[in-house]
Amino acid sequence: MIPRKGFRVARFRGIDVYLHWSWFIVFALLLWVVIQFFQLNGDSSPAAYLPMSLITTVLFFSSVLLHELSHSMVALRNGIPILRITLFVFGGVAQMGKDVTSPGVEFKMAVAGPLCSYALCLIFGGAAYLSGIAGAGTVSYGFMLLSAVNFGLGTFNLVPGFPLDGGRILRSMLWHHWGDLEKSTRAASLLGQGVGALLITGGITLFLVDVFRGGNDYLFASVWFTLIGFFLMQAASSSYRQVRLRVALSGLYAGDLLRPGVPSVDVSSTLEEVYRLHLQWAPAAVVPVLKQGRLAASVGMPQVRQVKTELWGDTPVSAVARPVKEGEAVSLATPLFEALLLMERAGRDFLWVTEEGRLAGILLREDVRRRTPLGRD
Repeated sequence: MIPRKGFRVARFRGIDVYLHWSWFIVFALLLWVVIQFFQLNGDSSPAAYLPMSLITTVLFFSSVLLHELSHSMVALRNGIPILRITLFVFGGVAQMGKDVTSPGVEFKMAVAGPLCSYALCLIFGGAAYLSGIAGAGTVSYGFMLLSAVNFGLGTFNLVPGFPLDGGRILRSMLWHHWGDLEKSTRAASLLGQGVGALLITGGITLFLVDVFRGGNDYLFASVWFTLIGFFLMQAASSSYRQVRLRVALSGLYAGDLLRPGVPSVDVSSTLEEVYRLHLQWAPAAVVPVLKQGRLAASVGMPQVRQVKTELWGDTPVSAVARPVKEGEAVSLATPLFEALLLMERAGRDFLWVTEEGRLAGILLREDVRRRTPLGRD
């Protein structure tokens, strides 16, 4: 459920912050709603409320980012790496480098977000009060709105349906009580799907109210509730599926399923040799490139075609080979579940498997999936 597309806008404590393209849609919609709020609840001129509307909207998304950063800071303190935070149409999401390993850590991480939102609610509420006393009515309205939405953000996230923060809190308690991660996740995910169904029902109801009244007062709310409901149902189902995979692959490592004996070439090989020995028979293949016996790069037909055919015999493969990047290779001791997540998040079908830098084989996603209950269904 983590959007892959987007561009990086910031970096905090080693965590990259990305904006997904859908964020711009919700930013524009929210800005429009905030402008309507100022028009209906204040008497200031557009020259005053339009800049404040923009500031209020930016501060709201800053609040969402702080909510996610609070989760991330607790995760980092407990040895769980956070790869990135992405802001998208439904708010924000932090991508963990590995799953939590205990119910205590899960609880602390989950509760940090709502506590941050409630703290921001108090801060913005105090700012609204002080600016009101100072006679800055437009500014006070903006802070008042930010206080209210942070209260709503914190409260909504406490709803006990996975993967909302409240659902994670519930899962941590059930996990502590039952000692069974899969069973606890299933219970919390079912509640999450139930919350999603209620939101969809509410959205459809609001739409029907508009239809019967012949207006569109609830159109925005009905569409929003319905979309969030579908998102929660899908996210809850996906989260439970991921835990099933984790349990099924527990105790297995990349070395257990690797395919050894992968054909490779040395960096000194020519493109002619690479093509004649490997790519001529398998044009879609990716060939590992070794340097002093260690995995250094890979090459395929897209790279070979960068050079004219008549020059292949004099061109070393090192001239066009792609260096192996982080996330494209794992060690023999990498847990199989982590390797699978790495492939799925990067959209890869395989990973190179190494032993002290030397190529040991290749791990295929299809082989991993065959070892899971989902793959056998």
